[in-house]
Amino acid sequence: MVYYINAIIYIIYKCERSVSVSKKLIFALIAFFILLSIFIGIVLRSEYKNMEEVKKEYPDLSEEVYSYRKTNLKIWVIGTFLKFLIPLLFLTTKLSARIRNFARGKTGNFFLTVAVYVFIFTIIDLLISLPLSYYSGFVVSHRFGLSNQTISRWVELIFKNLALNLIISIAVTWFPFYIMFKSPKRWWLYLGLLSFPVILFITFISPMYIDPLFHEYTSIEDKELERDIRELLTKAGVGDAEVYQVNMSQDTKLMNAYMTGVFKSKRIVLWDTTIDNLDNGEVLSITAHEIGHYVKGHIWKGIILGGFLTILLLFLINKTTLWILKNSEGQFGLTKIHDIAALPLLILVLNFYMFLSSPIINGYSRHIEWEADKFELELARDREAAASSMLKLHEESLSLPRPSNIYKIWYHSHPTCEERVNFALTYEYENKLP
Repeated sequence: MVYYINAIIYIIYKCERSVSVSKKLIFALIAFFILLSIFIGIVLRSEYKNMEEVKKEYPDLSEEVYSYRKTNLKIWVIGTFLKFLIPLLFLTTKLSARIRNFARGKTGNFFLTVAVYVFIFTIIDLLISLPLSYYSGFVVSHRFGLSNQTISRWVELIFKNLALNLIISIAVTWFPFYIMFKSPKRWWLYLGLLSFPVILFITFISPMYIDPLFHEYTSIEDKELERDIRELLTKAGVGDAEVYQVNMSQDTKLMNAYMTGVFKSKRIVLWDTTIDNLDNGEVLSITAHEIGHYVKGHIWKGIILGGFLTILLLFLINKTTLWILKNSEGQFGLTKIHDIAALPLLILVLNFYMFLSSPIINGYSRHIEWEADKFELELARDREAAASSMLKLHEESLSLPRPSNIYKIWYHSHPTCEERVNFALTYEYENKLP
């Protein structure tokens, strides 16, 4: 924590030393980090108070659950600060401008300049975030017995993600900056409108071509279970969806399932850990929940709402970024939004608005999860399986029955385990499918 406070002080100091930086910008930075620190303090206080209450209500929960939660809270604090500190350091140290100058000097061509910049930026960003990624994704998971992953497998996934990110980023990053250059006043609208087909395209191709790069997808080995799943799909009116199991046990002991894709790419995917650790009734109940997401139109709603949210975000990013550039007076080594060196600034502003919008986004997510829970109960008609599968999922992941209210509002995309189990056990069936 002391390290991040020192980093914040250094950033403010750099800004104050730059006499050209307006007092408005310096005040905004100070105010933001003060408010962020207060917010983090409130969340931590609420979470620790909640853990004390949960201990009284659920005396059978092991100390390991609370230890895991406290560890994750520390990781959350660090990750929250880093989300804003890393892009700010790229700007205040003028590292971003230096990378831009190096890339431009080596190529002189706009497209190649962007490619070289993105390559260097991505590598540096990875190196900065790698220690926390290793600690949270490997060390902690093994310490609490949640992972089967070897270090070689962890490294393999890091390099695969890096390669994929580099290929995609280098291939497409030039386009937004080119649109910014050609249409500085309306770029946010054009890119926002383009996001609709882009999101649809990604939703279509990702299940078929990207996901298999990281894990092995096969047909379900338990043919009786597969037959029952197909019966559920047919009953729900999506019998043409594919059914797969994915080999996640090489990486984790956690359980999950999901329905993804559109048109011919739609599919139900069950982690092999889910099949191995739950009985067939519980697996069918979870599957019915995932089917509910598709039948209730949540995937399509996500595409449409995601497009409109992108337009709004880009509009806000444009206004805020221009204000920062105006008040920084070139002290970041850039003055135009279409300068590739502005990438960290755009990321910083995006992270800011995503942070502010989290309660709305997660509130909507919890709403559609409730809809899927109701659909699950109507389709599978097994209250006990719905409740027991939820309990097992949370017990295996060392999760608390509930977080504090503020953490739930800000960060929980699903209703709490406590809420969902109570809903399942007290649910009154309707006469027909919703």
